[in-house]
Amino acid sequence: MKEKRVWIGLATLFAIIGAPQLFWKPSRFGGIFLLALAIGCMGEWLMLCGREKHKACRILSRVGRVLFALFVLSFAAVQVFVIGIAFDEDDPSAAPQADCYLVLGALVNPNGQPSAALAARCDTAIAVLNVNPGSQAILCGGQGGDEPCTEAAAMRDYMISHGADAERLILEDKSSTTIQNIANAKKLLPEGAAVAVITNDYHLARARRLLAHAGLGDAGVPAKTPYPGQWMAVRCREYCSIMGLMFTGRW
Repeated sequence: MKEKRVWIGLATLFAIIGAPQLFWKPSRFGGIFLLALAIGCMGEWLMLCGREKHKACRILSRVGRVLFALFVLSFAAVQVFVIGIAFDEDDPSAAPQADCYLVLGALVNPNGQPSAALAARCDTAIAVLNVNPGSQAILCGGQGGDEPCTEAAAMRDYMISHGADAERLILEDKSSTTIQNIANAKKLLPEGAAVAVITNDYHLARARRLLAHAGLGDAGVPAKTPYPGQWMAVRCREYCSIMGLMFTGRW
C-alpha cells in the first residue's frame, strides 16, 4: 500500500508541475516531458494494483521500477555535467578570450524581438565584446516557421540597439539546430581564429561538446536562464537532447 502511494504521489506531483507549463511556449517541452513522467508513474501504480492477480502486471511493475531508477540516475548525471561547467555569469572579464564568439540562436517573438533566452545571450555577447575590443561575434540562427525574421537578424538588431558595433557582427542565418549553428559558423571563421560559444547556462555543456566535435575547442560563455520558472523545463529538454546525442553516437 505504501509503495502505491509513492507512485500515485509522484504522478500527481509531475502532473501539477507539468500541466501549467504547456501554456507557455518556452517551457512547453518541459511540460510534455513531466506529463509523460506522470503517465509513467500512473502506469506503475496500475501495475502494482494488478500484480496480485496477473503475472504480467508483476513483471511490468518490476520493469517499470528499473526503468525509473535508470532515468533518475541518468537525469542526475546529466544535470551534474550541465551545472558543473558554469562560471561567474556576471563577470564578462572572466570569459575566455577569443577572436570570434559564436552566439547561438533561440526563439524570436512574433513582434520580431528576441525571446528572453535569446536576449540574455545577446546581452552576454555585448558585455564580452566590450571587454574584448578586437573580437567579433557570429550570430547564428535561421528563421523558424513561426518566427517573423531570422534569429541572426533579430540578434543583430537587438545588439546594435544596445550599443554593439554593427561592423563586429557577422550573420549566419541558415541554420536551425545547434549542430548546424556551429557547422555553418565554422565556414565564416578566419583561419586559425580562437573561438568561444555563447549560450544560456543550461545549454552550454552541450554547445561546448559540439564545438569540440567541430574542431573548434571547447571554450564557452554562459548567459543566465531568464526565468526561474524555466529551470526545470529547459533541463528536461537538455536531458533529452544530450541523451539523443549519446544514443546516436554524436557525443
